[in-house]
Amino acid sequence: MTKISKGQPGYYRNRKKKFGLLCLLGFLLVLSIYFTGYWIAGTNKNTLTILAIIIFIPTAKFLVDYFMIPWKSFVSQEDFDKVQKECEPLPVYAELVITASEKRFNVAYLLVDKDENIIAYTKDEKADKEAFRKGVVNFLNYYNFNAKPELYTDYEAFMEKCKTLAAANVDITEEEDNHMMVVIEKISIMSI
Repeated sequence: MTKISKGQPGYYRNRKKKFGLLCLLGFLLVLSIYFTGYWIAGTNKNTLTILAIIIFIPTAKFLVDYFMIPWKSFVSQEDFDKVQKECEPLPVYAELVITASEKRFNVAYLLVDKDENIIAYTKDEKADKEAFRKGVVNFLNYYNFNAKPELYTDYEAFMEKCKTLAAANVDITEEEDNHMMVVIEKISIMSI
């Protein structure tokens, strides 16, 4: 399994495979330890049963993580490359599930510029744009950022805004680039 970092296409698919494999191995280990103890002692009242129960706890956590991850990717590599090319020199992030206050947003693409403009695109037509804006602003205010987030449900409007921001951010200094990476790092905290 190759390591794909958060914000890259295929991240959730890769993570789901990892957690599925860990669950399978964990349950096999728990069952083998339990039945070995039962076979040796003739009863389930032994220390191997306790060990199996202790090993079951992290396995159950992996199972919960497995079910929390989206079932399908919502961005293909070709589409990601196209958006990234259109938005250069700004970094583009894909496949983020952002939790803002009480709502969860499946963000297909996210872009941050040097002025803390955050634009995101979701394929969910019913997404609450105001809840997204408030959630991101409230979270980033904790870190003293003056973020201006916008959520788009129209792909063409999102791409127009991307092109506008990319044209306005042609000359990015190293300090501004580092600042954008810090903002992205803070936003990724909001993503599972």
